[in-house]
Amino acid sequence: MALTTEQLAAIPDSYFKAVDAFDAKRVGAHFALDAVMSVQTDHKVFNGRDEIERMFTDFFNASETIFHDIRNMVVQTELRKVATEQGYQGTLKDGNVNDMHNCNFFDINENGEIQRMIIWMAGTNPLMFR
Repeated sequence: MALTTEQLAAIPDSYFKAVDAFDAKRVGAHFALDAVMSVQTDHKVFNGRDEIERMFTDFFNASETIFHDIRNMVVQTELRKVATEQGYQGTLKDGNVNDMHNCNFFDINENGEIQRMIIWMAGTNPLMFR
């Protein structure tokens, strides 16, 4: 199925809204069952929707506030790729306050699901890893 530029651009927007809403199931629904998400700056890889949802559940349980602001986006329609530059502001329950400048790279499959996502973070990673 061919996806339009608008459809591809809507995926990161919807994904970040789900993250900001602390909704791990809605975040997970953006990913293919066999998706791979890597946090490149921490050399962490999460394989499959279930593992990705679990990581976000841990992050949400440790967070008081989460807000993402997409500042720039590049869409390659024919390759089903989207790159975003965004700000992340959040406060963790341990009192840590984050104000970060990050980039995400999304590979979208023919069903409109995230097949692969690579995250580059500036600063200390607030995501929870086990």
